Order: sequence, then C-alpha cells, then structure tokens
Amino acid sequence: RKLENMDVLVKEENIEIPIKQEKITSNNNNYCNSNSNSKTIEPICVIELSDSDSESSSSSSEDDSEEDNENSGNGKRSRVINGGDLSKKKKKKKQRFDNLGIVLPLGFLDPLPPPPPLVEEEEEVRLPLPEPVRSSSFVIQSCKQFWKAGDYEDSSPVDAASSTSTVGMDHVRVHPKFLHSNATSHKWALGAFAELLDNALDEVCYGATFVNVDMLKNKKDGTRMLLIEDNGGGMNPDKMRQCMSLGYSAKSKLANVIGQYGNGFKTSTMRLGADVIVFSRCRGKDGERPTQTVGMLSYTFLRSTAKEDIVVPMLDFEGVGLEWNKLMRSCSGDWNLNVETIVQWSPYSSEADLFHQFDTIGDHGTRVIIYNLWEDDQGELELDFDTNRHDIQIRGVNRDEKKIEMARQFPNSRHFLTYRHSLRSYASILYLKLPRGFRIVLRGMDVEHHNIINDLMLTQEITYRPQPGSDGVPKDPNMVAIITLGFVKDAKDHIDVQGFNVYHKNRLIKPFWRVWNAAGSDGRGVIGVLEANFVEPAHDKQGFERTNVLSRLEQRLVQMQKTYWSTYCHKIGYAPRRHKKLLGESATSFSFLFTFGNKKDCDFCDIFSPLMFCG
Repeated sequence: RKLENMDVLVKEENIEIPIKQEKITSNNNNYCNSNSNSKTIEPICVIELSDSDSESSSSSSEDDSEEDNENSGNGKRSRVINGGDLSKKKKKKKQRFDNLGIVLPLGFLDPLPPPPPLVEEEEEVRLPLPEPVRSSSFVIQSCKQFWKAGDYEDSSPVDAASSTSTVGMDHVRVHPKFLHSNATSHKWALGAFAELLDNALDEVCYGATFVNVDMLKNKKDGTRMLLIEDNGGGMNPDKMRQCMSLGYSAKSKLANVIGQYGNGFKTSTMRLGADVIVFSRCRGKDGERPTQTVGMLSYTFLRSTAKEDIVVPMLDFEGVGLEWNKLMRSCSGDWNLNVETIVQWSPYSSEADLFHQFDTIGDHGTRVIIYNLWEDDQGELELDFDTNRHDIQIRGVNRDEKKIEMARQFPNSRHFLTYRHSLRSYASILYLKLPRGFRIVLRGMDVEHHNIINDLMLTQEITYRPQPGSDGVPKDPNMVAIITLGFVKDAKDHIDVQGFNVYHKNRLIKPFWRVWNAAGSDGRGVIGVLEANFVEPAHDKQGFERTNVLSRLEQRLVQMQKTYWSTYCHKIGYAPRRHKKLLGESATSFSFLFTFGNKKDCDFCDIFSPLMFCG
C-alpha cells in the first residue's frame, strides 16, 4: 500500500512530514525492501486483518485523535486541521452518533470550562474542645458475689479526664478484670488466709513475734472487715510498690521463706474481699530515715470509675525526729488527689482518721485491712463470724454438719473432719513447726499448734529417696523424705479417715491427700505425714505441679499405705490380710531396703523399721 504525502498545519504553521514509499514483496517467504541492495530477513509470522477490521481501527484512531484535539483545546483558540475547522469534525462525529441512534446530552461535546482561579486557603478556625465527661459519672453497680464479680461490661467512653486523673499514682498496665480472674486460682477461701499467714511468718527473720487475725467494723457503713497485722520489719515505699505489683518477689532469692511467686498477696486479698488497704511502718536502715506508707488496692474503686489500668493510690511519709513529713514523688496536686481518692473509697471518713491507723502499728510492722467482703448466693457473708466468736469459719459446701458432729465424738480425728471450714483448725496444722516465740492469734485467742503425728498409733518411719538427677531433682544425698505412717487413734471405730499430709518447706500443701481409693474398707484409718522439698508447689499452694517426680512419689505412697494396712489392719478389728505375700511383691517391685544398722523390733510383727523406699 502506498501512503500519500500528508501536509499537517498546526497553529497556522505548515509542517511537511515526508513518508517513504515502501513496496513489500514476497519472494520465497522472505521479506525485502524495494531497494536494489536488498537484505534477507528471517521469516516471521504474519496475521492478516480483514478490511472491515482495518477500517474500524482507522476510524477509531481518527476519533481518538479528534477527541485529543478537543481536550487539548480547552481554553484556547480552535485548531485547523487540513485547512478545515474543528467544528466540522464535531458535526461529522455528531452525525455518526446520530446514525447509530445514540442521543448525547446537550453540550456534551463542548469544550470543558477553564479551571477556577486558585484562592488562598483561609486560616483554620479551631473550636474549643467540648468539656470532657468525668469518668466517675459512669458508675458500675458493684457485685457482692466473688464468682460473679468479674462479669461486667466496660461501656464507658475513654476520655482525657480518666487518663489524666491517674497522673502521679503508681499503677501497672493491667486491666482491673485481671485482679478477679487471677484470684479465682483460690477455689478455697481458707487457702487465701494461709497466704497472708505465710507473709507474716516470713517476717520472723526481721523480728516478727506474732500475727493477729481479727474482725473489725467499718465505721462508714457498719459492714464487717478483716484485719491481718504483724510486728515484722514492715515495708518501705519501694517494697510497698513491689507488694502491690504483680509477679515481683524478692523472697524467691531468699532461703527458708515460703513466698516465691510474688502473686499471693493480690490473689488472697481479692479472694476474701473486693478491696484492701495496707499500712506499713519501717525502721530506717543503713543511715536511712524511718518511713511509713499507706496504699489502697480497691476493685470497687477501679470498677466504679471505669478505670482501664490498675491504679493504686499511695501516700509516703518520712520520719524526722518525732514528726512525719510528706514524702512527695511528684507535685502537691498529685498528693492531694491520692488523699482524696483513698478517703473516698476506704473505710475511713477523714484524713485524720486515715493517718491515725499508723499509731496502732508501733515502731515497725504491717496492718492489712480487707473490706467489702464477698457474699454467697443467699446474700450472706461467705465468712462466718458468729458461730464461734474465737474462730472464722466458712459457709457453703465446705461445711459438713455431719462431720462437725463426728469431730465432737472422735477428738483425735477432729482436724481431718473440720479443717475444711474452720480457720482455727486449719491454722493449727498449717506449719510442721512454728518458730520459737511466734504466735498466731485468731480473734483474741492463740491458735494452738498441733502435730498430726500425736494423733497416731502403731507408727512407722519410712525413708523415701527420689532418684537424683532426673526430672529436675538436685543431686543432693540429703534430699530425702521421712514419712511417718500410722493409724489414727480413732481407727478402732472404723471411721473413714485417711490420707497424707504433705508439707513443703514447713508449709502444708496437700492436707490429707487421699492416694489410695480402695473399693471396700481397705486403707481406712491410715494417716501419713511427710515433708517433700523436692516437689514444686502450685501457685495457690494447695497442691503440687504434676511432674514425673510427683507421680513416682504418689505411687510409692500408695504402695506404702497398702503394705502398712495389710500388716496392721487386724490390730484394729479388721479381718487379717495376706500381708506376707504382699510384702514379698513389694520388696521385689519397689526395692525395700532394711536398714539393719538402726533396726528395732516391731511391736506387732517380725518386720523391722524404719524402711527405705528408693524412688
């Protein structure tokens, strides 16, 4: 095809664009130029287009060029193409659309209007922010039942007031709901008391001689409160903040102390009541001045004000001579805010009444007051202060009236029958030994320490030694457990009393652990006592972590109880068992080792004691 020369005039200027005339011929599937000096080109694939396609493509290209010319002429004079006016092209284009039956809106093909002139931006007018709503207006109705206290929706908006109102207060970035969920690890309320008694007993190394547990009256509303106080070393401002924090425990690095996880104080106080306030006075050490601190951890305050952090208001004082001066960590405004918050949400109606609590401590010690105690489903306090004025008992499923009546009939078994509901009974066996001179005072009367071994007869001592070096057991030849096994003195009445009291570092972890669940009467009356420091207690200190070491210990305890029962059951009125065969199997399976160097004849059979079980 030959293309003719085309003259294009743009902006009244003639520009000649010469188009070379080329002739394409085909010779042996090779393409060459019309020039005599032809060059051979590799054959390529050719797609032949029909005439209709070429026409449509050419027409579309013309339309595109026309549209481009129209758009480019916005706000400028009309262009002349091939000596013709642009309006003629518009008419042709409109005529083509008319032939197709397409009706365009009026003015659709007109040039676009020029853009509006740029206007300088006006200065932004800033309106004053609306007055923030105080978070205290979103009061959430408090729940009096512990197991339902965590079910609440935090529907209040997050505003600037709720965040700025906590400036200057010590807090951790944990939602208040965690306080409740964390305390649910204590299924048993008396287990929470044990945590607080542990903290007081750990203060013996700082001079503590007593811990006092009592009931007080809230002067604001007349409700009952719990008091736990000791005369230990007390807490300085830094230790008070560590006590209120989660997971911090300096005791884990100390020997001969019970606390180790840094969680017991928070879980135990929250399990007994919604709120706690702590007063502590500490003597100055290493040239430091004495201090006194008050801190409040209030679940009621956090819920009622819709806080999203655990905010703990605190006040610190420093002793100078006979006076106590304010020890401010920020500004006076924060100090006043802490005072206002504590007075509003604590059991004390004035600042003077609040600070008067330090006078009851003395030179050093700690005073813990738990208030807004939890209630049961019937609306009564979970703790019973009325049944025994020298005891604190609990209501509900842990209280069995039949066992209480049996405890009067069988006094040697009273701790087994009453420790689940009586704090006095439980506290008397809570520690294997009490430090000399240390007293546990419960509602004005000392708790008499009791050793379960004194309730047993036909006792035997068995030495259990775990396998060293396996499952985290240290390679210590002195790491053994001396197990004292015997019948309770009331066993002749064939009452169902049995189990092992397992202590860890002097603290009772598993009271009356029933390891053998025989179908009949086998195992009744057998009680064991041991201290196992090679197994790890759980966080609530009401059980042990399920490890292989604990599983092997449990298996040995089962075998010990079976062997002892089969040997002595006929002495308390049961039919004789074929214990000789059982003893032979036990010696083969579990390696009974008789320590003949320290043997003594048993009163009832030909075996020797103590025995040694190897783990």
